[in-house]
Amino acid sequence: MKEFIKKHFIAGAARQNYEVYEIHLILEKALVEMRNSPVLLEVRCPVNICGDIHGQYGDLMRIFNACGLPFKQRYLFLGDYVDRGRHSLEVIMLLLALRIQFPRKVFLLRGNHELSNINRVYGFNAEIRQRYRNLVESKALYDHFNEVFAQMPLAALVAGRILCMHGGLSPSLNSLDDIRKLQRPLRVVRGLAQDLLWADPETGTKGFQQNKIRAVSHIFGEDTVRDKCKQLNIDLIIRAHQVVEFGYAFFCGRSLITVFSAARYHEELVNYAAVVKVDASLELSFVQLKPQEFEKVRKEMEQKREETGDPGDDPIPPSPGGIAPTQQTPQHTSNTQ
Repeated sequence: MKEFIKKHFIAGAARQNYEVYEIHLILEKALVEMRNSPVLLEVRCPVNICGDIHGQYGDLMRIFNACGLPFKQRYLFLGDYVDRGRHSLEVIMLLLALRIQFPRKVFLLRGNHELSNINRVYGFNAEIRQRYRNLVESKALYDHFNEVFAQMPLAALVAGRILCMHGGLSPSLNSLDDIRKLQRPLRVVRGLAQDLLWADPETGTKGFQQNKIRAVSHIFGEDTVRDKCKQLNIDLIIRAHQVVEFGYAFFCGRSLITVFSAARYHEELVNYAAVVKVDASLELSFVQLKPQEFEKVRKEMEQKREETGDPGDDPIPPSPGGIAPTQQTPQHTSNTQ
């Protein structure tokens, strides 16, 4: 396993050529690891918390470069490892291998794209079929991945004070034991499990309302966040699931954070990727990763400014400076399937 992990870091963000038997071997070990993990993980600080990766293997490597190697630093990933991006296989294979080899350092939650009815449509199934042309082999691989996904934890409690999930809150969540009681495998999700993967915060909403945009689960308002934090005896909720322009954004003051870790996820929104860093005293800081294609543009602009004295236009929006406006909902969010 160490050699398998090592070759990823030696090659960097390059495509890997996995043997079919090699994938099944790691999936079988991952399946055992997931079955032995509780539905609600208990994670200590310090920890780096990452949102959606969506097959953007280069961004995953940039995160490790910026925040530290995963056998030295603790990481909690909030799901959506596959679909959309071109290297879902590299992302999920490396993360599963890290979880197997370093179970006290790497923690993986399930996202809504770790549901077979979603990843069958949005790219993961097609990627496997394109890379493994034998239909019997590709189907067996795809099914094996989803068998692992069905056993993944759905939430994590960081230092007993920060509740983390992919999606959001649920009217069925009245105690942390409600999460602990969920039974796996979960091949089809309903109720609390569905909300943990799908729900969204929404400005102006009171309580829980039907999520009409996604046509599944709920949206919830600031009143719900305050009530649930008190009811569950937690200080903060950290979730993923929505694109945010600067990679992270606050909702309900500082009671909920949305984090997204795939840069330039949409062509029409050049979003940053971000990681939430929680230190040993539960202090928060944020690491932002700029979309890679703008690094070259910025350097060219800086060179032009030096040569001409013309300030020109900055192609990258300013950083929010560590803290987004606390009175506002997450800005520039985009609901994604």
